[in-house]
Amino acid sequence: MNFLRRLLGTNVPSPMERLRTTESGSIIDTFRSNSPIWLVRSDTMKSIANGMSERLGPDVLRTLRYAARDEWAMMLSESNITWKGIDPSSWRGFDRLWKGDGHLHASMIMDGEVTRYVVKSTSLASIAAGSFSAALEHALQNNIRVGVESQNEGAAFLSVEMLEQSELGPHLLNRRNPSNERMLGNMLEIDEIEIDKEGVLTLFNAPLSIVPLRLFTFWERSSSHLLPIDGEESSKEWSEHLGNSVAKAFIDSGEMIMIEDEGSWAEVGKNQISKWGLGILDSVSLMENTLRIRLRSDAQYCIPRGILTACLQRATAKKITPKESRSDSGFELLFDLNR
Repeated sequence: MNFLRRLLGTNVPSPMERLRTTESGSIIDTFRSNSPIWLVRSDTMKSIANGMSERLGPDVLRTLRYAARDEWAMMLSESNITWKGIDPSSWRGFDRLWKGDGHLHASMIMDGEVTRYVVKSTSLASIAAGSFSAALEHALQNNIRVGVESQNEGAAFLSVEMLEQSELGPHLLNRRNPSNERMLGNMLEIDEIEIDKEGVLTLFNAPLSIVPLRLFTFWERSSSHLLPIDGEESSKEWSEHLGNSVAKAFIDSGEMIMIEDEGSWAEVGKNQISKWGLGILDSVSLMENTLRIRLRSDAQYCIPRGILTACLQRATAKKITPKESRSDSGFELLFDLNR
């Protein structure tokens, strides 16, 4: 049986079979060694990336491609997948894994003796191009250089150059994954989610993407040269830009938010944070016109902060930047409603 498994390769489960929920409001991907993910509308992810491009310049889309490559390389190195060859149509389970992340197609095009590839996504071509380059490198078991010959928001044409034969190195993050230490939770059950005829997850016909939270860590690391400062201040500035991009993307989505009193925030936390894998609100209080929210999340805190800031703005028509503090048990946001 073990020999047969090695011969045929790992069976890739469907997205809904892979995903589990935890008591702390995370969604973990069992195919990614229980790494936490964000289940997000593909259009929202596009809007976040475009927001970052406006703030940091178009090179941030290139660094997102590098981050996606590193994330998929990590996922594949953690699996027992044994793809071989240059044609993705022959890779067992690739199509299901690819479309689970929100992409559409990846195909090989022969132009004489030149091999090119085209990738299409419901999300971003930058992510698709990076993910596919890792998949191809994994199948070839050799380092490659992928060039993007042309690209729009959802599609890219890629050229490939083989590099000197070398053993592929590990792709590891220098941070522990807290979800790896938990027991597996319940199967993800969101009644409104369906799988369309293309094999992509949808919510009310809008495509969804499985976005690993570690992708944002890789993205920040790849983009450090785009920030004018170094060290901790650089990380703070990145978080500010990402949080603001998330908030704007949520506002642009047109999501309706009704908040009558502090008790309404429990539903906001459930429907906008926990349901999609971004953590849990531990407590909400309103005293002297200051809204205090305490939460826990496996995501970079600027992501749920951006969503909660946008929820408050949708409900009150006020754009309020919260003060924030961290503790061993989580994160705290203070919104001054007098502003």
